[in-house]
Amino acid sequence: TGFGDSMRPLYNPGDPLLVDRGITTVEFDAVYFFRVEHEGFIKRLQRVPGEGVVALSENKAYRDWTIRAGMDFEVLGRVLKIWRGEEF
Repeated sequence: TGFGDSMRPLYNPGDPLLVDRGITTVEFDAVYFFRVEHEGFIKRLQRVPGEGVVALSENKAYRDWTIRAGMDFEVLGRVLKIWRGEEF
């Protein structure tokens, strides 16, 4: 499931996500499950030539940040489907 509110309104905390764990590289811009150091993230990753990979949140209250060469970065999968729910 998704966690935190950084990807709202794409999905809400606790919404189920279908992740393809066979994808372990950023071949194109999409939403990925990954880790940097010991922290897990689900973000939209955008490849920017000369800069690295930028981690983008859908919720604009969060800042974008760059994953640079030398960081302890691992792609754990790509998010394929999201079942978005709303609480009443």
